[in-house]
Amino acid sequence: MEKTTVSNEAQKVALPAFLKKRLLAFRTGEGAEQSFLIKDPQNDEVHTLEPWQFFLLEVLPGCDNMPKLKGVFEDRFGHGISDEEIQKFFTLIADKSLFGISALTNPILAEFQKKRKAEGQGRIKPDPKVKAAATEEKSSEPLAPGVQDVIGLDTTIKQAGWKLFNPKGFIKLLSPVIKPFRYLMYLVPFLLIAALFLLGRYYSLMEADITLLLSDVSIIEHAIFSMVTVNLSVTFLIMFVAHSFRASIHGLGIVFYLGFFPRFCPFIGNLDQLSRRERMWLHAAPLLYRLGLFSTAILVWFNTREMGGTLAPFALVVAVASALSFLITINPLVKSSGYHLVATILNEPQLRKKAYAALINKLKGNTYQEANSRLLAAYALASTVFMIVLFGLVLLLLGKFLKIHFGGAGVMITFFVAAIFAYRMIVSFDRINKSYDRAAQFKRWRDRTLVSKESEESEAEVVEKKSSYLQRAILVILVGCLFFPYSYEPGGSFVMLPSQKQEITSDLSGIVDWVKYDGGEELKKGDAISALWQGDFTSKIKVYEALLLEQQAVIDELKSRPRKEDVLLAESALATEKTRTQFSYSKLARLEKLYKKGTVSFEELDAARREYRIDRAQVDERKADLEVTKLGATSDQIAAAEAKLQGYEEEKAYYTEKVKLSTFYMPFDGRLASMHLSQKVGSYLATGEPFAVAENTSKVLAQIEVPEADIRYIKEGAVVRVRPTSYHSQDFVGKVLSIDTNVTEERLGRVIKVVTILDNNDQRLKTGMTGYAKIESETLPVWEVLSMAIVRFIEVEVWSWLP
Repeated sequence: MEKTTVSNEAQKVALPAFLKKRLLAFRTGEGAEQSFLIKDPQNDEVHTLEPWQFFLLEVLPGCDNMPKLKGVFEDRFGHGISDEEIQKFFTLIADKSLFGISALTNPILAEFQKKRKAEGQGRIKPDPKVKAAATEEKSSEPLAPGVQDVIGLDTTIKQAGWKLFNPKGFIKLLSPVIKPFRYLMYLVPFLLIAALFLLGRYYSLMEADITLLLSDVSIIEHAIFSMVTVNLSVTFLIMFVAHSFRASIHGLGIVFYLGFFPRFCPFIGNLDQLSRRERMWLHAAPLLYRLGLFSTAILVWFNTREMGGTLAPFALVVAVASALSFLITINPLVKSSGYHLVATILNEPQLRKKAYAALINKLKGNTYQEANSRLLAAYALASTVFMIVLFGLVLLLLGKFLKIHFGGAGVMITFFVAAIFAYRMIVSFDRINKSYDRAAQFKRWRDRTLVSKESEESEAEVVEKKSSYLQRAILVILVGCLFFPYSYEPGGSFVMLPSQKQEITSDLSGIVDWVKYDGGEELKKGDAISALWQGDFTSKIKVYEALLLEQQAVIDELKSRPRKEDVLLAESALATEKTRTQFSYSKLARLEKLYKKGTVSFEELDAARREYRIDRAQVDERKADLEVTKLGATSDQIAAAEAKLQGYEEEKAYYTEKVKLSTFYMPFDGRLASMHLSQKVGSYLATGEPFAVAENTSKVLAQIEVPEADIRYIKEGAVVRVRPTSYHSQDFVGKVLSIDTNVTEERLGRVIKVVTILDNNDQRLKTGMTGYAKIESETLPVWEVLSMAIVRFIEVEVWSWLP
């Protein structure tokens, strides 16, 4: 170690804890040329230290014995160091009078000082008073911004939890592999832009997938998944970053935030030697990692969604978990990465403490607090309100989950958790208030404005009496309020439904031929809306109309028989046949004589005989025709013709009905709810497929989901006040129309659906609107309303436990 001067290129670093507080530390050079400078402004001296010497001073606060110090040194530089070398270095520092008074609290340096004293070289006597003063000095000094109040980094914070194991060897082994991945942070902005683009363009698709994935996932399951994925990976990332900055990894554990919410946490030491830039990266890296994880998960989900499998759903859930984690941790109102990053940038380790002091100063109207800043007070107020709202939201979700799974016991557990949080908050504010009073009292003493003991006691007595009276008055008022009458109105969320609703369909399939209305119009019952192509049916109807005319003519002709003309025609035909028979008989007689003489052949004689027999048969047939003609058409013939006519009529009616069925008519007075119907012209409509939806919304129904426990207070005809989300400042009044006879199991509990009817002549209420409804019920005292859940739990759950 030698004296030198500080160049302009030297970078200021954190001073090792056991050196004098007035000294300044600088780092200069790179790689093998790197060295450290210790400057004493009081004596205008600068001392040069090698990197291994500066490292020994940095890690001394975390080492309480020599083997541990030597082990840390070997882990850092890859080779050991002897006791003589360490003692020689400590002697060099002591001779230059660089050790501060706090060095005596370290066991190694205390032993070193004892040896120097025995040798007559000691300069500082390590008596108990000096040790106590050194300890108080060390504990009273705030840690560096980015380390102060950080769980796992600030050793003064006592947080409930467990230390699992020390992954130091694992971190050291993988650091060379992980280190090149740090350059991926430059891709985060591009990945984030791509992810936000996909989020904006496919938001509805992503929302549907998220709803489907998380519909059956409780807040407990989501918290566990987030813990073992995002939180665990972020924890290891912090340890890798800290190790790269020469910090010591002491372990990995689980701590409970807010007293019950488990999260993984790294335990890291030797942080005093970190520069401000390194502390900023220690808190910025987790934020960048969460952004990168969110962006990568969105891209994986989008590119693997169509492939099926579990990768896309897993990536989407990781994206949701990392996004929620980023939004919470980036918020400077929460003591997380965002807050500590801001504190490091502002170089203010006690940002929140000063902010609360400023807030209390504003509330009390004092003027003794230096941190009397409106900005700090606003920050403290916003931080408090945010934490209360955040815990209220978590408590609400936890209460719903516990109520579903444990009923009344879950409600009691939720109240117990809320009581613990309220107690912790009261204790915290009381501690802050006492700290503020001590600071204000010190400020008054310093400014010689401390009042006399007598006046202070009298003032305290007056304040105590006033406070006692005020507390009693408030207690009496609160007790009296419990007996005030309260109009209890059970209710629940609702969904708006039309009083009449029907899908317009057809029993036929075909091509949409024409559409008269596009949708949204008010129509009367029976108005034609559209029709399918009817070409085949209309042609069939025309064919059967012609057949009907033909068959009717046949029937008329049958009914007009016998006619005189037909009888004369039949008699003429008979006379003709008789004449032909006479000629054939004469011919036969001539041929028989000629045959006997041998003039003609037997074939000619046989042909004449056949002709004669045929003519006689024709005569008999004509006689029968004459008789039939004289009788006219029979009743059977007329009945057969009329039956055929009726068949044609039925066929025509069948195709006429087809034409009617292929036309869509308005089923009642109302409105066409479907839109853009004209675009369906030319499209194919299958049998039973809805063409449009008709609604009657002159009156609407509100279907209210009332919790099962409140159904005893609901009566038919009770007045209902409905407040839709769209008209949040206006109530719509109706009456209970019906109460469902069944209990419905919903995700958030068991409900009974109650239906009320509302007038909607102005058509402001739309189908599907949601909101909250209150139903008029009994008037009960306030105490009974507040104790309903507890009484119900005792009378049902506790009663079930009794023998």
